[in-house]
Amino acid sequence: MLIATNGKSTEVDYFDGLKQEPWVRSRVVVVLERGSPVDLVRGAARRRQRDDFDEAWAVCDVDHYLTTPATREAVAADVKLAWSNPCFEVWLLLHYENCTRYVENAKKARDLLRKHDPDWDKTALNFDRFRNRIEDALRRADRLDPPPKSNPSTSVGQIIAALR
Repeated sequence: MLIATNGKSTEVDYFDGLKQEPWVRSRVVVVLERGSPVDLVRGAARRRQRDDFDEAWAVCDVDHYLTTPATREAVAADVKLAWSNPCFEVWLLLHYENCTRYVENAKKARDLLRKHDPDWDKTALNFDRFRNRIEDALRRADRLDPPPKSNPSTSVGQIIAALR
């Protein structure tokens, strides 16, 4: 499985930690693709074909992007999308709490994370702090309205399901 992200630290660190879990059933390669969600989907599709991955995921933040172009590109390229609105940190926050209130932006999401982990640093994610809370995050994410339109929302849990 290929997991492509445009988050240079947080997402890469999380999925690099996750792929070490004993229950992960497939080989996982995590790659960084720069640019917009459309660029990310295109990069994932290229790598999937070039390196012969059975499955490719693009982990995208809604941030300020329109989601329809990336969604269309993903369908055409057979790349699965894991949206988080407004950002990936919503998925991390769900490891700690049931977040249902509107999250203005990534900075606000990081501030909410620091309430649970005062040492939180987006440039050096410690996966051990999340490892034993994945089931909580899955349960909480399932209670939210689906992304990409709803805020907060995330479909990162679909990647977890695909890894089992």
